[in-house]
Amino acid sequence: MVRRVEVTVPSERTEELVDYLAACRDKIHGLAINRAERTSIVTFRCKDKHVRNVVDSLDSHNVGVTWGIIDVLAVTMTKPRIAVKKLSEKSEVSIFKAKAYSIKERQTIEEIYEVVDSGIHLTFDYMAFTVVAAIIAGVGLLTDSSVTVVASMLVSPLMGPILGVTFGFLIKDYKMMIKSIRNEILGVVLTFLTGVIIASFTLVSSRQQSITFEMSSRGEYLSLFTGAVVASPSGVGVALSVANTNINSLVGVAISAALLPPIVNSGLLLTLAFDSSVTSKPEEKTYYRMAGVSMCLFLMNWVLIFTFANLTFILKGLDRKPFDRGTVWDDEAFSTHTSRHNTMHGSPLTVKTGGTMQSVGARIRESKRAKKSDVSLGDSKATSDEYHKLTGHP
Repeated sequence: MVRRVEVTVPSERTEELVDYLAACRDKIHGLAINRAERTSIVTFRCKDKHVRNVVDSLDSHNVGVTWGIIDVLAVTMTKPRIAVKKLSEKSEVSIFKAKAYSIKERQTIEEIYEVVDSGIHLTFDYMAFTVVAAIIAGVGLLTDSSVTVVASMLVSPLMGPILGVTFGFLIKDYKMMIKSIRNEILGVVLTFLTGVIIASFTLVSSRQQSITFEMSSRGEYLSLFTGAVVASPSGVGVALSVANTNINSLVGVAISAALLPPIVNSGLLLTLAFDSSVTSKPEEKTYYRMAGVSMCLFLMNWVLIFTFANLTFILKGLDRKPFDRGTVWDDEAFSTHTSRHNTMHGSPLTVKTGGTMQSVGARIRESKRAKKSDVSLGDSKATSDEYHKLTGHP
């Protein structure tokens, strides 16, 4: 896949940026410079596996940190295609090196952050998907339908907050961790209560309700062993999917992890156990034990996914260190990029005046109140000619 990278910098630093990009000459294609009066936009294309190297190279020169803006866009198609450069004198060693791929190939940490952050928020959709998935799982468990249970895993959003806890721990973003843990707990409680409600309705409609194989298989101690065998590689798979934004494999991992059905099963079994204690049935202790094992299965899956996903992220070159979650532009940076920001977002045109930001419209109004053609603000002046020049209005 090809990415289009745009780097916006002050005009006077354009050549400096091009010098920095020269270090990644073999990874950059179609370099173009669009110059304006105050800013320049440097665009180029590169393979997605090379974007991280280019961005890291620019980051080492503080591009996108203290000056400049870096935008990375996905490109569906580019023509002519970006072809791999041919080696002049091919040998067995050179061919091997050309085909070799680094184990640390991944998306940039900023891209991974956005993917993870998109799935950790407590929204109506998150709660709705949780309830819908729990209902589907409950029906599948009660009717002994494995296909229906698998379908519920596809709808379940519980993997998102678990990823948030894992990635937040890795980059030491404790705010992300706390938010993810809170939303995961709320999702678990909502799922559990849905299981309790489904079992209650079932008992009301039929007093002879018995557990199915899908329910009992998640309540036996053996399920903890088989669950651990599946959850460990699932943690590796979810980290690889996120690190390379491979959505297709992420769907498969969501099915294999089986996070939601054990929670619903625990709610179902606990309700049946309570009913058995009320009606003095002999299955009471068995149901309580199976409900506890089923909930332990989910908790074990959570811990194993967290552990193995973290190890995989580290293997992919994501060190456990603080990550800059976002930088608020200061006046100088905002002033530098005013033209581009106004073009994209249609916000009022602003200029820097004595360390503060003030819109041109405000300055014109102040000019009218002062009944002067020139307005002096700090160390800068704006005239009606300047207004025409900045806004393009007659």
